Formats: sequence, C-alpha cells, structure tokens
Amino acid sequence: MNTYFALFIIATFVALALTPLVRRVCERLGWLDSPGDVRRVHREAVPRLGGVAVFASVLVALLSLALVNNFVTRSVNASLTQLFETLVPATLIFLFGVYDDLRGTNALAKFVALAVCGTIFYALGGRIELLSAPIFGSLQLPQAVSFVLTLVWIIGVANAFNLIDGVDGLAAGAGLFASLVMLVVALMLGHPLVAVVACALCGALIGFLRYNFNPASIFLGDSGALFIGFVLATLSVHGAQKASTAVAVAIPLLAFGVPVVDTGFTLVRRFIGGRPLFEGDREHIHHMLLARGWSQRRVVYVLYGASALFGLAALFFVQDAGRATGLLLFIVGVAVVLAVGRLRYHEVDEIRASVRRGIGERRLRTANNIHVRRATRAMSEAGNLSELFDAVRVLLELGEFVQARVRIGSGDSGRYWTLHLPLSTERGSWGYINLCRGLEADELLLDINYLCRSFQREMAHAAERILHDAPELVKASATATRDARAYKARA
Repeated sequence: MNTYFALFIIATFVALALTPLVRRVCERLGWLDSPGDVRRVHREAVPRLGGVAVFASVLVALLSLALVNNFVTRSVNASLTQLFETLVPATLIFLFGVYDDLRGTNALAKFVALAVCGTIFYALGGRIELLSAPIFGSLQLPQAVSFVLTLVWIIGVANAFNLIDGVDGLAAGAGLFASLVMLVVALMLGHPLVAVVACALCGALIGFLRYNFNPASIFLGDSGALFIGFVLATLSVHGAQKASTAVAVAIPLLAFGVPVVDTGFTLVRRFIGGRPLFEGDREHIHHMLLARGWSQRRVVYVLYGASALFGLAALFFVQDAGRATGLLLFIVGVAVVLAVGRLRYHEVDEIRASVRRGIGERRLRTANNIHVRRATRAMSEAGNLSELFDAVRVLLELGEFVQARVRIGSGDSGRYWTLHLPLSTERGSWGYINLCRGLEADELLLDINYLCRSFQREMAHAAERILHDAPELVKASATATRDARAYKARA
C-alpha cells in the first residue's frame, strides 16, 4: 500500500505545481477559451490546456515506479505490454486534444481520432473478447464483433467525458470518482496494473481540481477530457478481461455513471427530436440544472453526489450477485430514468403527453375524427349552401369554435391555407402571426394545439416583453410594414 500511496502523492503534487505553470503559459500565449459559444457558461476567457498538467502528472507518477523494486512494481513490469496498450493510444488522443484546443476541430474529426486510437489499442492487444450478460453468462465473441464492441466502448466513454466538460470541475470530478472506483475494484480483485494507473490518475485530478473548481482558473480542454475518458475506458477493458458478469458489465457502467447517462440520454432525445445526433446543444444535464437557476457550484455538488452514489453501487457488484445482477441494474436504470425525467426535457414531456393521449384520449379523438370524416363526406354530397353550412356546423360543434367565416365564389386564388394567431395578452394586443402552408404539401405531422396554445402564448408574451419595454420598436415595425407593402405594390 505504501507504493500506491507514494504514487498518489507524487501525482497530486506534480499537478499542484505544474497546473499554475501551464495556466501562465496559456495566458501569455493567448491560448484561452473565449465565451463566444452559446453552449459555454463562463463569461471571461480562461486558459484551456489543463489536460497538459493532468497528462504530465500521470506520466511522472508512473515513471517514478522505475525507482522502486517491490511486489507491486514487479507485477507492473510483468504487465508492461498492457501498460503500453493503454499509454500509447492515450498519448496520441491527448496530442490530438492539444491540437483541438489550439486550432479547433469538428465532431467528425474527434470521432475519427478516437476510432484510430481505439484501433491501435485493439491492435496492441486490448480488446473485449467476452460478452458477459446477466442470466445468460459469458459468450466468446468473434473477432469482428470484438473489434466493433471495443471501438464503440472506447469512443463512447471518451466522448462521454468530453461532453460533460461544460461546468467548472464537472468532468475532472466525474473522472476522479470513476478512477476511485476503478482503483478500489482493482485492489479488491488483484489487478495491480489497473490500480497503479487509476491511482496516478486520482492524484493528478485531485491536484488539478484545486484550480479547476468553480470559479475555474484553467479548463481541462479536449486534451484533458479525452485523455481521462480514454484511459478509464481502456482500464475498464483490462479489468474486465476474464472477469465475472458483474465486473464486466455492471462495474464499468456504474463507475462512469454520470457521463454515460448524460451521453446516452443526449443521443436518445436528439433521435426522438429529429436532430443531428452529434450536433452540440445546451440541453445536457448540467445545462438543464443551470436553467433552473442553480449556481455552477450547486450543479457540480449534485452531480458529484450522483457520481458517488453510482460508485458505491458499483462496489456492491464486486462480489458477483449472479442472477440478481440484472435485477439490480434494472432498478438502477429505472431510478436514473425517473431522475432525468424530472429535468423537464421537451422530449420526455412529449412522450408523456403521447402516452396520456394514447390512453386517456384515444376513444374521444377517434369519435371526433369519425364525425369530421362524416362532415367531409356530407360536404362532398352537398347540393346547396344550406347543406354545405350544415356540414361546417358539425365541425364547429366538435372543435368548440366560436365562429367561422366562409367566402364562396370569386376570391383569393392562392394555393395556401393560413393559420391566424393573434398575439394578445392581458395587457393588450401586440400584433399577429399568420402561418401559411401549401395545400398540396404533405400532412402536417405535429399537434396543432401546440401552435394555438403554447407557441401562441409564449410568442405573445415575448412580443409584449420586447415592445412594452421598447415602444420605439413598434414604430419601427409599422414603418417596416409600410415599406414592405410599397415594395410588394411596385413588384
């Protein structure tokens, strides 16, 4: 244990000493993270190469093992191949992260870089060869499946830690809790290689958090977040080789709980919302907590608590629970879904509304739709205006419409239908919006109630808020309207 303690102390003090130097260099050379992006929550430019300090601290601590000769170092020397399997590709992804911090890249480039480094890790011998599933036990994977699964795991975990790096101290703190879990599990199961790397990473992150906690004076950057995620992903692969079902499945998932949950839920909600899966947004878990008015510190404390709970849950699986593993993971999954659902994501609210509509309103909607179809059929058979208006009256009664204005004969020959929404509030009328859509267009695949209620209400209040506080905009708007009409007349 003295070796692990010394390793931890070395990494911690190297990070404490090196981080201010990296910060000073970044400030002098202008390598700063400016708050121009809407996804960023900081308001001043902050140095962003903190990953350099974390990487160097881990490396120095591991190199110090060469000065000691005991059982731990001999065990590590016997596993040097596995150590290089982790450090070589991790160094490459760190260098890519440095380039990204300095020059900037897109999401595709990051995925390609992670895929290349993951492939190197696999080629050097690091791979998921057994798929352990609760109840079903272990299954030897074909080589192609092993490669794909290893790559998906490496890319997913590394990218997960990069995605949560949006609040001071969050990614570093989540990495610290995950490293602690990996360290404890490795010590309990006798994996000295995993233990020494996790111990060095723990020390480096604790030293770095001294400067990264809110208000942060330096950020991890992609160099740090990708390096931390990549190292932890590879350590979990090494620790899970020939391991029990619980160690191979439950412990890695729970150890990386907060990043994995955030990334997984992000992909699901973007898929449901019909948005690009890898396009950044401001709806990660920490963003949603900030939107509630929470301070950055409060958000970080809460997510630290969640990371700690995930870590404690992971330790329960060290002694394989057998068939109970699946049940326990299911219980944890349900708890996570319920907790994330409290954040009021639009996608979650819409799914709930769809379920309510499907269960509570389906019969009534079906009956109303049948009445509309009958009214439509009556219109197709109408021989005079009285019969036509009788059919319209059926529609008015079904939808509780106040009135209908019908113009028969010559009129507008346009091929659009229009939805007119007045922008009225209790304080007055602030204009209107007309939504026009082609008659030949495909069916409108959204609930029109959202337009007539939520959208109309919020737009009316927004117009009131803007125009009431700046009445000169009303005059400018009227002028713009007259100019547009004059242009249309000339055209």
